[in-house]
Amino acid sequence: MSENEGWCTIESDPGVFTELITKIGVKDIQVEELYTLDSSEYDRLKPVLGLIFLFKWEKEEENRTVSDNENIFFANQVIQNACATQAILSVLLNSEGIELGEELSNFKSFVGDFPPTMKGEAIGNSELIKETHNSFTVQDPFIFSKKKNRKPSDAFHFISFIPFQGKVYELDGLKPGPYCLGDCTPDNWLEVATPFIQKRMEKYSQGEIRFNLMAVIKNRQTTLNEKIINLEKKKNDLEIKLSELNSGSSNNTKEDGGGGGGGATPTTKEDLNFMLNIVNNDIEEANNEILMEQEKFRNWKDENIRRKHNFTPLILNLIKGLAEKDNLQPLIQKAKDQISQKQQHQQQHK
Repeated sequence: MSENEGWCTIESDPGVFTELITKIGVKDIQVEELYTLDSSEYDRLKPVLGLIFLFKWEKEEENRTVSDNENIFFANQVIQNACATQAILSVLLNSEGIELGEELSNFKSFVGDFPPTMKGEAIGNSELIKETHNSFTVQDPFIFSKKKNRKPSDAFHFISFIPFQGKVYELDGLKPGPYCLGDCTPDNWLEVATPFIQKRMEKYSQGEIRFNLMAVIKNRQTTLNEKIINLEKKKNDLEIKLSELNSGSSNNTKEDGGGGGGGATPTTKEDLNFMLNIVNNDIEEANNEILMEQEKFRNWKDENIRRKHNFTPLILNLIKGLAEKDNLQPLIQKAKDQISQKQQHQQQHK
């Protein structure tokens, strides 16, 4: 696997992935971390374009048959550390109804007929994709030599799960091609994918707890604003019916008796006011969620700035300043004394 002049490792974090998607030119898309595979969690985030799963990679035998669907975008990973970006692209370039942006749209058209290996090479040669990926590189003022006998670190890998043309697919750039997991509809594809994700988690959970699942979704603020627009229309309709009832101008309302059955629009003052309160509460709840989303995006921005910043010079200058004022050694000794006291306390309470 080629290093292609270096691609940095990417942290499995929704704020990081959302910024990568935005910087690559895609609009109105964000990433959310999933803490459960419960259907209620899926419903909260719908529409979900795809899932990205991080796990500890181990070499394994693969007995499944590769799908022969040539319409699906699939790229082999030929660049080291590129799996995070490839997992994102696997979702975005197989999704309908999203605005990819000019450069990514042109890229998709350009590589459309390429075989998977050449698609992977094209990803590595794309300046937009590479620069976006490496925007999370932290510049280090030190150069560390590689020790020949150093124990290799654990390798982690990102893969994607997506709905495409009525089927659910697993896309892993280290595999020869996409794997079809079964038939689906736009509404139930997550339920189809869930058992396969659970199986993977159970496989790793016995000796490994470091895995992560994220959902690529439509921007929550956009979704909530659309919800508010629909609720405001419903509210307006209810207020009109209530006004007609109060003025006695409606021929289809009843002062007494229940509202129309079978889900019909309520026709009494009591029912209309009850429904109006529900709609108002839903609007208030949606507005509160928007405020929470805005706060979350601000936090993501601050966290990403800190991720990219190299704090080593600050730390070195802080240590240097303490040493020049003869404050460093007393602090070191104080820390040693605190550790010793803590160890003694633990020994006494065993």
